[in-house]
Amino acid sequence: MGLLNKVSIRMRVTLLAGGILLTASILLTWSSIYNAQDKFVVHLNTNKAAERPLVHERDIGRVQPEAGDLPVEGPVSVPAVAATQAKKQFDNWSYIYLAVISGIGMILTYILAGKALKPLQDLNQSIVNITEHNLKERIPASGADDEIGSLSNSFNAMLERLDESFLRQKRFSANVSHELKTPLSIMNAGLQVLRLDEDPTVEDYKETIDMAERNTRRLMNIVDDLLVLTNDSDMEYADEIHLEPLFLQIEAELQSIYHDKNIHITHVFELNTIPGHARIVYRAFFNLLENAMKYNIVNGSIEIKTWIEEDHTGKISIANSGAGIPPDDLQRIFEPFYRVDSSRSRKIGGAGLGLSIVKASMERHGWHIKGESTVNAGTCFVISGICPYTKKQQQAGPG
Repeated sequence: MGLLNKVSIRMRVTLLAGGILLTASILLTWSSIYNAQDKFVVHLNTNKAAERPLVHERDIGRVQPEAGDLPVEGPVSVPAVAATQAKKQFDNWSYIYLAVISGIGMILTYILAGKALKPLQDLNQSIVNITEHNLKERIPASGADDEIGSLSNSFNAMLERLDESFLRQKRFSANVSHELKTPLSIMNAGLQVLRLDEDPTVEDYKETIDMAERNTRRLMNIVDDLLVLTNDSDMEYADEIHLEPLFLQIEAELQSIYHDKNIHITHVFELNTIPGHARIVYRAFFNLLENAMKYNIVNGSIEIKTWIEEDHTGKISIANSGAGIPPDDLQRIFEPFYRVDSSRSRKIGGAGLGLSIVKASMERHGWHIKGESTVNAGTCFVISGICPYTKKQQQAGPG
């Protein structure tokens, strides 16, 4: 098989099929020769010798069988000699037919293998022509419902995923550059204005310092969020997290910021304790609850609910009475820096990383998050796949 691996598939198919054809032909030829020997010549020598005049002894030399023919003792009958010569001719022509038919078979196998493998060669050429610069190109469909057609469809599906991944990466890089550049530009502009003032007052310095401090915090928050998204280091996920005090603490922190909206929050805690990384879980739920307040209406409501399914897995939902998210945007809300309404999000604040961090945090714990929303009615995020905390999970990993 080592030598076969060094030749083309077409030649491999030809050699293998030709070997099978040659073996079958040899077996058929040998069986025909044996059958002719056993059923024809021996039978003729036995039954016909008495019915024909014997050859005179002085003529034996002229009709003696040649070397390799059947040995005959005593007087030889003419039919027996003729049968022996016919047998020899039959053997010779059988080998000739064997060689010719096997050769023709291998040639036809090579030609047909080339035709059968042509779609594979076309597929290979199409794949070679696709680079990182033209991922939008697709392999033409073969139209055949076979392995090559299935391979073409699978490769096109892979190109779709790669293209989408590259586009997300480009958007991510562009958004990171924009988010980092904006506060830096603001600080640079403030410093230039201060420098142009020939006699700046203490108030001018204070205003510039406050501006620089705000934008520095903004930069630090963006960097921290990016580190959370890209951090693949091993962490312990066995902290005992009590949900009710966790949410009450988050609510107390956020109510002071969004007190003017007068949002009413209700709780239903059937699942009380879960395992996980306490800091990451706190950050994720803080982002979810902050979004529920930030994008809620005045005098709106939020419902926080936890429960255990029949299969003993836990779920947590956070629902608000906000404006809702359009269906097209709902599919992309977990992408980094994506905003449903960019102009409104800029006024409210934030870099568009909150839900991306939530999704990454949930996945690290082995949980799943899904968003459900109705425009002008509200939005609900459901986290599922949570295992209720047990003492056995003190040293365990993600639930």
